[in-house]
Amino acid sequence: MRLGVIFIFIQAFSLGLLEEEKRALFLTANVGEYAVFNCQLDFPNDIEIPYKLRWKKEGTVVFSWYKDEEPRATPDYQGRINLLPHDSPYGRGSINLTSIRESDGGWYECSVFFPNRSPSTRPNGTWYHLTVDGGTLLAIPPINQTTLEGEPAHFPCVTKDRDGRVTWYKDGVPLSELPDLEERSTVSQEGSLTIQETDIDDPGEYHCVVTNSLGERQTAGAFLNVLYKAKALSAPREVYLPFGKPGVLDCNFRANPPLTNLRWDKNGFLYDPYNVQGVFYSRNGSLFFSK
Repeated sequence: MRLGVIFIFIQAFSLGLLEEEKRALFLTANVGEYAVFNCQLDFPNDIEIPYKLRWKKEGTVVFSWYKDEEPRATPDYQGRINLLPHDSPYGRGSINLTSIRESDGGWYECSVFFPNRSPSTRPNGTWYHLTVDGGTLLAIPPINQTTLEGEPAHFPCVTKDRDGRVTWYKDGVPLSELPDLEERSTVSQEGSLTIQETDIDDPGEYHCVVTNSLGERQTAGAFLNVLYKAKALSAPREVYLPFGKPGVLDCNFRANPPLTNLRWDKNGFLYDPYNVQGVFYSRNGSLFFSK
């Protein structure tokens, strides 16, 4: 009897999937590329109310989002699925899957739930089938990384062929031509890159190029973002300005993320140019004196 129940469930699921396949959208991508899954949300009476978004692959939730919470993704998809901005030309439930792997191929479904309304579900039912062209060389491509200055950064680049040769590039330049970066980096036997201590000059686009004995090549890339506190680049101890003429006190600094607030001190006390006639802040934080 139990086997019969299982058989009926599998048969019903298969028939349901065949029905969905008739109206599914089919996507194709290569390993290391990205794919956008568009999902238009069907709100009751076309009025937006609180909702929970879920994306499933083969019936298992791989990505979810609700209200002001941070988006959640399963470990295999962390750092690779992003909810598209509301001002994008796609639907409110659309996602971007980056650094695609061969294992990403399969059926995806977008669904929305309304926790505070009955019924809690709506028939959005957006289905996609993703076909991944894995090529012959690359199994797992690198994914985008964000880290703090001084912390390590790891870019996977796993080859299928153990005899494949991996070469890494930063912004199109081989790491072998960037001695400072190369000295702080290691490449594993499988081809993955690890930067041991990241620097503020390390952000950029990193590519791994896999080459086999036949001369075939496959490339995949990802971006590195390094966060760091504001750093003064140069500040002369004394600046001479002509009396009665316009002048500028430069404030040369770097910061990531960009500063939202900057202050000047004069003789140890806060100097507010907004309360001083003829003194203005420039966009880079420098002080401009009209005379």
